Amino acid sequence: MSGDVRGVASELLELDSERAIEEIVAGLADTVLRDLRRRGAVVAISGGIDSSLVAALCARAFGPERVLGLFLPEADSSPDSLQLGRLLAASLGIETIVEDITPTLTAFGCYQRRDEAIRAAIPDYGPGR
Repeated sequence: MSGDVRGVASELLELDSERAIEEIVAGLADTVLRDLRRRGAVVAISGGIDSSLVAALCARAFGPERVLGLFLPEADSSPDSLQLGRLLAASLGIETIVEDITPTLTAFGCYQRRDEAIRAAIPDYGPGR
């Protein structure tokens, strides 16, 4: 019986990735171009898998000339993220903008609240420690 369950599970997990990609691309194009009446997309790119996939799908759905990649580095961002994101954007042929959000996060008190939360658990925590 366990062989039957594995066979059924295996069939359920099979995916025609090219077909799935085309369905997603068609859905994006229909929704954005027709329903929302927009000409493309702005995609925040972190350098990670999720945003990279979204950028690639959008470039395919709208054409790279209609996709803008947005990098939002902040004080704690890894420089590797920006480098990886730039490599992705270049390979997709999409235009990009970098907007450092550190001043905004500082103004909102995000770093201060983070430090206070850490100090609540680790009293000796502080800048440079």
